[in-house]
Amino acid sequence: MMKVGDIMTLGAATVYPDTPVLEAARLMLHHGISGLPVVDRDGRLIGMVTERDLLRRAETGTEHQRPRWLIFLMDPAARAEDYVRSHGRRVADVMTNTPESVSPDAPLTDAVELMERRGFKRLPVVRDGKVVGIVSRANFLRLLARRLEDAAQATAEDMEIRQRILDEVDRQGWASKGALDVAVNAGKVELDGIVEDERVRDAIRVLAENQPGVTEVAERLRVQRPLTQWLI
Repeated sequence: MMKVGDIMTLGAATVYPDTPVLEAARLMLHHGISGLPVVDRDGRLIGMVTERDLLRRAETGTEHQRPRWLIFLMDPAARAEDYVRSHGRRVADVMTNTPESVSPDAPLTDAVELMERRGFKRLPVVRDGKVVGIVSRANFLRLLARRLEDAAQATAEDMEIRQRILDEVDRQGWASKGALDVAVNAGKVELDGIVEDERVRDAIRVLAENQPGVTEVAERLRVQRPLTQWLI
């Protein structure tokens, strides 16, 4: 079973609580990422700052615009908190203080379920409280692409192996290609069908075993002697 540590990005970019918001925004743009772990001077995870944290900003005119009646009903402390988040200049002013994280030893399914449930694009990977990497949707996409490429390559190679076996049998003239059923899956060859002699059966097995890319041969060829041989 693959674990988070198998696909995570090592050496994730991080910021400190006193890092300017401008620097955090530039880092996200530079690395093409949607969020940054916030760590203390010992590298311990204490927060997360993401694109979402920077949506409601006074500089862009997107801070909360509430009706007067709602402002009147709101707790002054809540309004003060909104003000800090939309005007704050340090990462500590805008970050999420209770970030979710995942262990590098966790199964991939744990990370996926957490990302789906909370709508996260990325998760800090933490061991002993310290950030050791990041796992993101992009990491899962890369894994998927590799698996699909491997499958496509294996299929093409298997078809080539099968054709080489059939062509060589035909060239040798030991048996008819039409009497053979050759299947190849990830380099494993299965030989089925009918041949006229045990020696032909053995030769076809050896031929298959000698093909480049073949890792295993399962031979189930049946010997059926020609009727004329029985009459002699």
